Parts: sequence; C-alpha cells; structure tokens
Amino acid sequence: HCPSSIGFLTCYVHDVCMMCALYHDVTVLSVPYIVLYQKNHEQTWKELGRTEKVSNALNPAFEQPIPIIFKFEKRQDLRIRVFDIDDSGQSIGMADFLGELEIPLGQIIASRVLRKPLTHPRFKDCGSVTISATEVNGLHELACLKFEGVGLDKKDFLGKSDPYYELARQNSDGSFTTVYRSETLPSTLNPKWKQHEINVKRLCLNPTENPGAPILFSCYDHDDDGSHDFIGYFVLTLTQLRDRNADHHTYELINPKMLKKKHYENSGIIKIVECRVEKTYSFLDYIMGGLQLNCTIAIDFTGSNGDPQTPRSLHYISAADGNHYQQAWLSIGQIIQDYDSYVFTSLYQLL
Repeated sequence: HCPSSIGFLTCYVHDVCMMCALYHDVTVLSVPYIVLYQKNHEQTWKELGRTEKVSNALNPAFEQPIPIIFKFEKRQDLRIRVFDIDDSGQSIGMADFLGELEIPLGQIIASRVLRKPLTHPRFKDCGSVTISATEVNGLHELACLKFEGVGLDKKDFLGKSDPYYELARQNSDGSFTTVYRSETLPSTLNPKWKQHEINVKRLCLNPTENPGAPILFSCYDHDDDGSHDFIGYFVLTLTQLRDRNADHHTYELINPKMLKKKHYENSGIIKIVECRVEKTYSFLDYIMGGLQLNCTIAIDFTGSNGDPQTPRSLHYISAADGNHYQQAWLSIGQIIQDYDSYVFTSLYQLL
C-alpha cells in the first residue's frame, strides 16, 4: 500500500495519513479520489473537502490536505468516501463509488494508527484504509525549498525523462507518508523545479525533539499510463535543511536495482538551490507575546427602538435573560476579557 494523507489544518491541527487498496475497474486502472464528510447538528452529512485525483492508481498517494476543526467536547462523525472518476469533467454523481468508512474523529486521534475496511453495498472486498493521526500545534516553521537535478537517468525510449519528485515524512510506525509532490517537467535530464513552501511539521512529526528523522526524496519519470518509472532516492533530515549552508548541498539519487551494475555510480544529482526555514507566527503567538485585546461597546439609544419601559423595546431590561444588547455584550465580553489584563469593558451610549 502507498501512503495517502488527509491533513487537518485548522485550529487543533491533525495530519491524517491514509493507505488505500482500491480495486474497481477490471480492465482499466482507477482514477481515485477521496471526499470527506462530517455529520452536522441536523444529523446530515456536509462535505468538508476532497483530495486530488490520482491517475491510474490502485494504491494512490494523496497529498492534498482537507481542513477540519477538532472539538474535544463534541462527537465529530466523519465519512470517508472513495470514488473512481473516468472523465475529468465528470460530476461526483456520475463517478463510480468504490467504498466508504464512517468513523468518529476522536477514534482516529486516540488510536494514532487505525486500519479499517471500506464497505460497499454490493461488494464484499473493496479495500481498506489505514489512518494515522498526529496533533500539530500550529504552523511555527515554514520551509521554502527549491531543487534542481543534474544528469538524471534517461527513462523514455524515444526521449529523455519527464521528472517529478515527492517528499515523504516518516511516521511513528516507521512507514512513510507523501506530503508533497512537485510539478512534472517534460523531456529533461536537468530539471529545475519551482520553489515551494511547506510546513515543517508536515516534513517531520517532532521537529523539536527529533529533527534527525528521515525525509525521503524520491524522483520519478512520469508516464501517462500511470506506470511511473523510479529514477532514484536519497534521504535528508530537517537538521540538514536548517543548516545555513543547506542551499549548497548536493545529493546522489540512488536506484537500489542498479547497484549491482559494474560501473553504476548514481542516477543523477539533486541540488538544493534554495532552502530557508522561517518561523511563522500564529494568533496565539501574538497573544502569548503580550498582545492584549480591549473591548469597547457602543449602544445606539435611538427612539425607533421604542420606549425602554415596555417589554417590546430592544432596550427593555428584563430580570430573566436580559435584552438582545445585554446578551450580545456578555457573549463577546466574556471571551475578550481573558485577553485584557484590566478585565475592563468600555460601554458608551449614543444618543
């Protein structure tokens, strides 16, 4: 199985890594993608997002993240549905349904690594999905990377190669999850890929305590039929990327199957042309750094709101629940006051 991933990237952040074995078309390879749903308070399923489509793959590697907010105090039921699309313009209603899994988010978080079979109303064996989840406490570091290749192996019979690369991080169980896939550059043995940015937490599960965890760089020759040719790989670490001289490092691509050949040295050279690891700041960083929020409220006592002595007026003060103005400033003030050292709310009256 190849690793796939759905990343939870909002508030409490979680990377969910999936491995799928999906068999549907008998004579044609699948073009699968995943749609994620969550059950809302009305007990209906709401779509949260979709992965990218992976062409001609029975064991796809998805790297497109899907955001979801994790709420500890609520049960969050998720539905993972897998579809096979035959036409790029085909709607989800016309796509072939390959299988699904319903599971609470809490179970994914608690289990860390969880393998569950996909179910289908007509088929018994339609593959399985392995999901691993880890919490990411904010986007604190961002890696800006740019790679170039020199002298890559020629894989096309009538041409050169159409190279692209993937970055994969190591999971807690030793497996690898694809976290980034580059663009494909046509007919070249000396590719110069575009610069890209990626959250350091996606490259390394524990960048603080284990920056030496391996990051797998794999290079392939793209083929339209999905049988992409492996060119070679090398392993680097976050420690190496953080090195101030990282943009001068070079690495040899190695293809293990070629090592037995007598004069084999490598399958090409990869240069890190640009590498910067920069700290990014979240809202919480600003609050912890001393930023304070002050709440100021102004109420318009216009005559159109009616006599404040009558219950129909918006300004009528009730001993029970308070009027709409009171409810509004209490709801807002009770939150913002935690970020004000004076715990003070200014209230103004507009006449």
